[in-house]
This record gives sequence, C-alpha cells and structure tokens, in this order.
Amino acid sequence: MRKRRPSAVAFAVAGALLAVGPSGTAQAQDWDPFGSSDRAAQERPREAPGGGDDIIRPLGDSSASAVERGDLTPVMAQDGSGLPYELWQGLDVKKLEQLISEIDMPPRSPALHKLWLRLITSNLPPPEGGVSDQQFLALRLEILYRAGLLEDAARLLASQPANDPLVAILSARNSIALGDKDRGCEAMKAGGAAPSLLPKPIRADTALISGYCAAAAGDAAGAGLAAEMAREEGVKEGIGLAALDALSMGVKPHTKSEGRIGLIDYRLVQAAGGAVDAKDLRTRATPALLAALALDRNAAPAERLAAAEAAVIVNAISPQQLADIYRAYGVDNAAVSDAQGTDSPQRRAALFVAAEHEMTPQKKVRLIRSFVDEAHRAGFYLTALRMVAPASDSIIPAPELSWYAETGIEAALASENFGKARQWATFGATANGGAGSLNHWLALIDIAEGSKGSGEADLQYVEDLAVRGRMDATLLHRLATVLDALEFNVPFPLWEAASKTPQPAGGYLPETGVLTELQDAAKKRQFGRTVLLAMKTLGPNGAEGAHMIALGDSIRALRRAGLDADAQSLGFEALFASWPRAISN
Repeated sequence: MRKRRPSAVAFAVAGALLAVGPSGTAQAQDWDPFGSSDRAAQERPREAPGGGDDIIRPLGDSSASAVERGDLTPVMAQDGSGLPYELWQGLDVKKLEQLISEIDMPPRSPALHKLWLRLITSNLPPPEGGVSDQQFLALRLEILYRAGLLEDAARLLASQPANDPLVAILSARNSIALGDKDRGCEAMKAGGAAPSLLPKPIRADTALISGYCAAAAGDAAGAGLAAEMAREEGVKEGIGLAALDALSMGVKPHTKSEGRIGLIDYRLVQAAGGAVDAKDLRTRATPALLAALALDRNAAPAERLAAAEAAVIVNAISPQQLADIYRAYGVDNAAVSDAQGTDSPQRRAALFVAAEHEMTPQKKVRLIRSFVDEAHRAGFYLTALRMVAPASDSIIPAPELSWYAETGIEAALASENFGKARQWATFGATANGGAGSLNHWLALIDIAEGSKGSGEADLQYVEDLAVRGRMDATLLHRLATVLDALEFNVPFPLWEAASKTPQPAGGYLPETGVLTELQDAAKKRQFGRTVLLAMKTLGPNGAEGAHMIALGDSIRALRRAGLDADAQSLGFEALFASWPRAISN
C-alpha cells in the first residue's frame, strides 16, 4: 500500500505567512444604491493568515480548518438555479448591499462569476429586513446593470409590470444602454414618478436619461434643465454633464476627462455629436459600457470586436456572446492568412470562424491552436478554450493529430466535457510510443469533476512530476491546498516534496474578520452570504490570485454550503493556468 499523509503530519507555515506583505485590495465600486452601505468596513486591516484574528493554521490541516464539514442536505429551489431555497438566510438588504459594495462586479473569476450570476438571477424570496419583492428586484437590476449584464437585466425586466415607476426608469436605462432610444424614452415617459420617491442614485441616472431623451427630441432647453437637475442630485462633473451643457448650447462636447466612462455618459456624448477615443473606451469604460458596445449590432465591426474582447475579459459578456459577435464578423480569409493581422480582434474573429467552418481535421486543429494562442496573448485563454470546445470535441484523436492532444484536453476540460478530456489524455499516453505522456492531466480532470474514485491512482502521475522536480513550489503548495480542501487523499510524497520548498508568500488575503465570517456563514448554511464572502475572501483575481489560506477556506466553505460542483470549479481554476504543459519538450 502506498504511504499517505498521516493525520498529524503537517508543516508549519507561520514564518512565511507572517512575512507576507500587503497585497492589493479590490477597489470597491461606487455602489450605495439605496444609501445604506457601510464604507468603513473597507478600511479594516487584512485578515490574519489563519482564519481568525490571531490564529495561524498549518497548511492543509483539515481538522483545524476554518470551515467545519456537515451532512445536512438543503432544500433546493425549483427555479432551475440549482441553489437552496433559503438562499438569502442570514442576510438583510443592508448587509447584502455592503457585501456587494466590497467586491468587484462582475467577478473576474470564471467559476465565481458563474455562481454569482445564478445567485443574482435566481427567482427566490428576498433577504430579510422588510424589503418588498419589487425593491429587491430593483437592487438585483442595479447589480446586473453595474456588472454589464444588460441582456440578463432585460429578461428580468420583461416579466415586470410596466406601470411601476422604478421598473419603468430601470427599463428606460437598460433600453438606452442597449441602443434602443425610442423604447427607452417611451419607458421614461411611462414612469411618471416624482424624483423624490426614487433612490438617490436612480434619481441621478433619471436626470441624465431625461437629458438624453430631451436631446433625442431636439429639446435643447430640456437638456440644459436636465444638467442642472443632475448636478443637484450629486452627479460629478464629467463628459456626461459636459455633453448635456453642449447640447443646451448647440456646440460640440468636450470628451476629455479622468476616471471611468459610464454608459449613460457615453450615450450623451453620442447624442451631442461627439466621440470618445477608442483607446479610452477599452481602458476606462465601465463593464456596462463595454457590454453595450459589444452588443450594439449597429456599431462599426472593428469597434464592436474590440469592445467585445475587452468585455469578455471582465466577464461583462459570456463566451457564447463573444462567439456570436465573431460569427457576425463573418469569414475573412485575408485576415486569417495575413501575418500582419496577428493579435488583432479581426484576426482572432476570422480564425475562430474559420476553425468552426473547416472540415479537414488537420487544418481545423491548426486554426483552433492559432486562435487560442492569440487569445492567450490577449488575456482570455480560458474563455477562448470554452468557445472552441464544440469544434475541438468533434475531432477524433488520430496519430497525425498527436501534437494537438494537450489542447484537446484543455478545451474539453474548460467546457466540463470530462469524458472527452479523458479520451484525449488516454490517447496522449499511447501516441508517439508513449513519449510525452499526458497522464498528469488526469489528476486535474479528477479535481474538476470531483472524481475521488480514480483520483488516488491518477495523482501518482503528478506525484512523479513533483518528486522529479517538474513542478514549481507555488503549484505544489496550491495543489496540496486544493486537494485537501476537496477531501482528496493526498499522497505523502506530494506533501513531502512541498515541505522541501519555500512557502509561497504571495496571494490575496482579505481584511481582518472576513475568514471568520466565512466560517460562520458556512457553518450556519447561509448560502448567499457564504458565496458573497467567498468572493470577498478570494479577492479581485479569483482563485488563481488568492493566498493559499483564502483559497482553501473558500473551497471548504462552498462544499459546506452544498455547492460541491462550484468548489471543484474553483479548485480547477486555481491550478489550470500553471498546470504543467508539454512535458516532453
């Protein structure tokens, strides 16, 4: 029998963790949708590296981990979200708003983004605190809008009564965001609510939207009045107000300013006949603006493609939406063959469409590989793999395609087609006489799928790499952390190899108290609170950029809350980017 880690065996991490310097914290967005956010919470010190204020835990020691394991089965909702019915237990609206204000929206982590989207679009009772369904709907719509998820917001709005003033204003904003000014301005008229009855941030947007609709109707005086109203509501000076002033005076707007460029501001500049520099749009646009530009079918193809790629990087649009935008660009053989077009959105779009249409396997895989290579340089490798997965999964492994096997595994893994990933891994183990075996990928497939049955045997391939020094120290420690958090039986040689390497000192840790709150939420099966606290714990770069302690506690918390598949996705995400590749080279 192979030796395994004894329960008492753990190596101390105190020295390295105490040496961890300050990590970058996420810049909380201006949120406060209903005026109740506690901003002071963001100024607290970071969490001590052990889950409590003064506790330091040994790496991977499950018995001392912050999140206890339980065996209660939650009652699941019937709305198709795959979430528990008592989703918001333990949260009132004030606390929900505070948590939302302290995390990036949308989450940069693909695993957390998928879970967060299910959370916020689920059709379940609102949090505690006397909030009505309609008020909670408004909060959800505000969250979706800020995150750039405009089509998700449109689907929610379509099922709501049009005569509700707040819904009408939010519908107007969403329609204008999506480029439908006629529908938006009609909804604005239908709202008819006195501004004083609306939440303050919505009042500010209402003033700007009124100015936009006045401009669309040729009402210069109305645009000027709207600018005054917007200033009274606290709207900061920027290109949006400058555009309203320009509209009222019949001159071209000033479009140079610092800070982020908001969606309504951009629409106002358009209405005033101005233009925003393309580079500024890609680097300073809010997620909502990037999504709106990407989804605008009337935009110039080059502008739309650039916005779409910037939007998908921040998860403001989905991989499927980017694929549709690429398809709308069409077949461009010149862009595919033009070496000068490398690393441009047009060339990536052309490569993607050509790969989908190509019928010859040898040509198809070369096009797929070229596309994902360029997407990797552009910053959306995992997204690109998910996009090409249908085309890749149609390929039957053959000797002449042996070089492609690793890419086939990656694409199948990214799309959670674990059977196809195993097929490519098995093929890679036998192709070329066994040279360049890809068996180590089986361990990552087990982690993503949660397959503990075959995990012990498959981990020996990773163990062999570790013993031979083919895995760097950071990956060794992160792998041990993920395996332990997912309750895999970690091979002792893997722990031993990790113990001989320096403890990683980097990664994001949250402020003091967050890990303790996460422990409390998970223990009480407070599902929504657990998810939001896990997002806060992992920080702005998700599982890949989190400290080991934050990573392990977040995975355990999701499992304790009954979200095993999401915990597995988080573990996969933490390891995928640095997983050993091309072992034979």
